[in-house]
Amino acid sequence: MTVLLSFIILVLLFVVLVLVAKASEISAELKGKFDYIQQSRLNGYLLIGFLVLMFAGSAFAYKELAPVMLPKSASLHGIATDRLFNITTIITVAVFCVTQAALFYFAYRYNESFGHKAYFYPHNNTLEVVWTVIPAVVLTFLIAFGMYEWFKIFNVEARDKNALVVEVTAKQFNWIIRYPGQDNKFGKRVIDKEHISPTNELGIDWTDKGSHDDFMADKLYLVKDRPVLVKIGALDVLHSFYLPHFRVKMDAVPGIPTEFYFVPTMTTEEMRQYLSTQPWWQTINPETGEPRWKTFKYELACAELCGKSHYGMQKEVVVVTQREYDEWLKNQTPVYSTMTPKEAPASPQPAEPVKTAMLTR
Repeated sequence: MTVLLSFIILVLLFVVLVLVAKASEISAELKGKFDYIQQSRLNGYLLIGFLVLMFAGSAFAYKELAPVMLPKSASLHGIATDRLFNITTIITVAVFCVTQAALFYFAYRYNESFGHKAYFYPHNNTLEVVWTVIPAVVLTFLIAFGMYEWFKIFNVEARDKNALVVEVTAKQFNWIIRYPGQDNKFGKRVIDKEHISPTNELGIDWTDKGSHDDFMADKLYLVKDRPVLVKIGALDVLHSFYLPHFRVKMDAVPGIPTEFYFVPTMTTEEMRQYLSTQPWWQTINPETGEPRWKTFKYELACAELCGKSHYGMQKEVVVVTQREYDEWLKNQTPVYSTMTPKEAPASPQPAEPVKTAMLTR
């Protein structure tokens, strides 16, 4: 509330200053004492001052906020994604600084004055070519680099057939995480009124033996250096499957299955050890009284505004070694084994073979 009131006060103060300046200007015009040359020179100085403040403020914001941005990527494809992002940022920031500096300097240098006439410079073919070709070449490079990495990320043929497969379904306002069990195969789902119920939101067909070892998890467990294929869906409205530390984002669309394939490269513990070397993560978290790196957790979040409790769609993501994952897998209880006979109908028995008589002569 204090921050909001302070912001409102600053806005009102700015409005008052503008109105006072405008009233002073009108008063001077009515008295015939308004000096246009002096005002033009003053505006030039103010624009240079604003330029300096803008660059200084941007540098200060970067210094303060850079340490709390996402740490280095914890996935294989995220390294290339970060590289492309950094290259794009460097180019755009450099262009922004040059163009803004020129814009404000020209407004200062060529302000209104007596005895000077503006030079009319209608056209220059060389300049037209330069400021058309250079941006076109740079943008072509960025687009080509981006498309190359895009096709690598979504290259279906290059996927490991032994990848860990996880099904993640979004709903207001939660994530349903299903693992296929020891056989690494999911049981069938049937989307109709007969199969979907409050106790079976996914419409799992319990008569399919493939579903008998499937289990639900409260956390998303992944294995370091083992490819994972996440099958994504939604039960109600549009959501977005977002793993910021792995540079993964894919929409969860009702009725249209989507998926994302990636390779985690750092366990949760390894990421904590890395963050323990970073200055900001060494500071004490006032909520826990411990260094921030000690309580770090990978996060699954929803990146699509999906309703009033959108902010609460979070799940912890845990990256472990293969040995630790196998131990965790052994301790999971299949959903089918916890259900009553009424909730989990038995698999249908195979039909008796039809006996036919042999025709003999």
